[in-house]
Amino acid sequence: MVDFGQGVASGKIILMGEHSVVYGKPAIALPFTQVQITSKIYKTDKPITIDCIYFQGFLEDAPDNLFGIKELIKLVLDYLKQPLNGFHIKIDSNLPSQRGLGSSAAVSIAVVRSLFDAFEVDLTIDQLNHFVDLAEQIYHVNPSGLDASTITTGKAVFYQKDLGKSIIPLQMDAVIVVADTGKEGLTKEAVTEVRKLWNENPTVVNPIIDRLEELTKEVKTYLENNEVIRLGLAMTEAHQLLRSIHVSDEKLEELVDVAIKSGALGAKLTGGGKGGCMIALAKNTEQAVIISEALKASGAVTTWFYDLKEIIHEENS
Repeated sequence: MVDFGQGVASGKIILMGEHSVVYGKPAIALPFTQVQITSKIYKTDKPITIDCIYFQGFLEDAPDNLFGIKELIKLVLDYLKQPLNGFHIKIDSNLPSQRGLGSSAAVSIAVVRSLFDAFEVDLTIDQLNHFVDLAEQIYHVNPSGLDASTITTGKAVFYQKDLGKSIIPLQMDAVIVVADTGKEGLTKEAVTEVRKLWNENPTVVNPIIDRLEELTKEVKTYLENNEVIRLGLAMTEAHQLLRSIHVSDEKLEELVDVAIKSGALGAKLTGGGKGGCMIALAKNTEQAVIISEALKASGAVTTWFYDLKEIIHEENS
């Protein structure tokens, strides 16, 4: 083992298709390189230790919220035929956790990349997706695979669980403002509640899921044809549909309303909901600044800009 191995992964933003993607419908997600997780491996002569925001100490003593990472490390080491000792793993992040920005998938991807790098073993995209999918099954109820697919690809993705993904080139004259409510999202609870609602009222929920599917397909066309106004209208309609299945909350509603009143062409929650982040569409950077300031004045703890003209290059595995 070398003295040092490193793996990096960015976050992701869901543009369209939250929750409906769980039911086999398409979703559109964007790689969010403004926030990243880095995993570094250092050689030691002790049992495995870990240093992250939640815990510092021996991996075996890690708390329940790190169970997924603990199991992932064991699975990777077993695959690499390496013992469960002899290194320290340090995870640094400016990607806020539990905000719907893909932090669980990102940390898994960074960890897998760092372990393969440390042991100087080539890592294929298929291998990476395999390990991350196993970890996501621990983190989430019926994970769609969207987060991992977007982060590993490093490009805007049109994704459907049974049909795979296609790449969408980003050359739209608009800027997305991403705002963090400061409240952890409750993705697992939201997915479970939507499933319960669907089981109890399929004639109500199915048309909502179907309309989210239609909007996602329409948005793919809008992105490809630089139809900014229509994209904004679709985002706002999608938010209203998501609100109707009870995955929004008071703060998300407030920030979506503030964004629209500040000139946003559209706004919606992003991710699982019940906390987390929201996104707003601005026609240019100047408008994005105005929207951002209004959102922060209304309690958003952080905002980021995402230029939809950006051409995102594929990350190496």
